[in-house]
Amino acid sequence: MSTLKPVVSAAQARDEVRDYIAQELGVEPDTIQTRVAFNRELPWVDARMHHCFLVEWADATGRDGVALAGPYTHNFFEFTRADAYQLGAQNAWRQQLINLYAGCELVVQARLTQAFTDTPDPTRLAIIKQTLEERTNWRIGVNVSLREFLRFGVDEYYIFNGSWVWNPHYRYSHLKGFIPYGEKTLMELPKGDFLPVKNFSPFEAIPPLGEDGAYPGELVSFIIVKNNQILETRALDLYARTLMNQVALFYALGREHGPFKIDLPEQG
Repeated sequence: MSTLKPVVSAAQARDEVRDYIAQELGVEPDTIQTRVAFNRELPWVDARMHHCFLVEWADATGRDGVALAGPYTHNFFEFTRADAYQLGAQNAWRQQLINLYAGCELVVQARLTQAFTDTPDPTRLAIIKQTLEERTNWRIGVNVSLREFLRFGVDEYYIFNGSWVWNPHYRYSHLKGFIPYGEKTLMELPKGDFLPVKNFSPFEAIPPLGEDGAYPGELVSFIIVKNNQILETRALDLYARTLMNQVALFYALGREHGPFKIDLPEQG
């Protein structure tokens, strides 16, 4: 992450990203090609207006990505340009990246300025985990373990590993959501440290267990909880969710606290 100088023009953004990527990769700057893919002044996380540039880059070996320049300079080396394009249509993938970079800055700021930012209260953590695993819910968290925690102001963000299993004692109503069939709602799960889960929609009748003994459900990889509320990620398709799995905390913070919106008509 770099904050060497303010970036207010496309030419400065290209140079800033070129020099930053070259330094990170340990190569000569003239081996890096850059192109500004997005340029707009936006209200940033510090409540001030900043020029925000998404800069596509590529090096001589074919490695590439989309970096941010403006309020600060950073690149997610986990993402290639092709990965970025898979996050949605033109303005959708730009919005997702802007949110991710904002979330990254928020996380770094919190960890630098707040004491015990990464230390959850063990009692509260146990209650949240138990709630996710409650076997009378319409969906039950399985293989749940805490991956990451951040206290941001008065809010607490928990990133759990885990998947969902659908409770067969519930049915789905388009008007009322998930409704129990009767008085019985407890789903009996087999004992074991790890339960095999395979993808299946909760909006259809749950089939019997397969020959592999796997329970139908949703292989989400990560579950985000803000305080006591689950932040839904069902809107992400499988590919986008796989990418966000690497940066789930940044995704949560950027989505919740980013005051900016790219409100432009889609272009072909």
